Amino acid sequence: MEFVKSVLLIDDNPSCNFIMNEFIKLADPNIQVYEADSVEDALGILAKLDSCPDVIYVDVNMPVMNGFDFIEYFEKEYTLKNPNCKIFMLSSSLRVEDKERALSHSCVKDFVSKNDIDSFLQHTLMREVA
Repeated sequence: MEFVKSVLLIDDNPSCNFIMNEFIKLADPNIQVYEADSVEDALGILAKLDSCPDVIYVDVNMPVMNGFDFIEYFEKEYTLKNPNCKIFMLSSSLRVEDKERALSHSCVKDFVSKNDIDSFLQHTLMREVA
């Protein structure tokens, strides 16, 4: 079993980032975790990195710019250069409209309830080995 090398967490709720970070450390303490409490923060982190994180978890509802704003920007600026980056949208509620909108973007791999973090996290941190 091989895990990804790096993860970016984007959520305006510090408790969610903390919990996700703890679950990631339990899966593999060697995974580099970057945390952003806003889309603007996340874009700043991406601009400074030499390579895109392997996995990005982004909350749907955030003030100013939301998760969909992030995805649209990411698709335009990063997807072509980073086709293997997997994005998972997280939400406290699973509105069908949000899920459909999220999955209409090719860079989004899944739309997941925050209530299911423990069951989906380890699977999403797995690296595809050829």
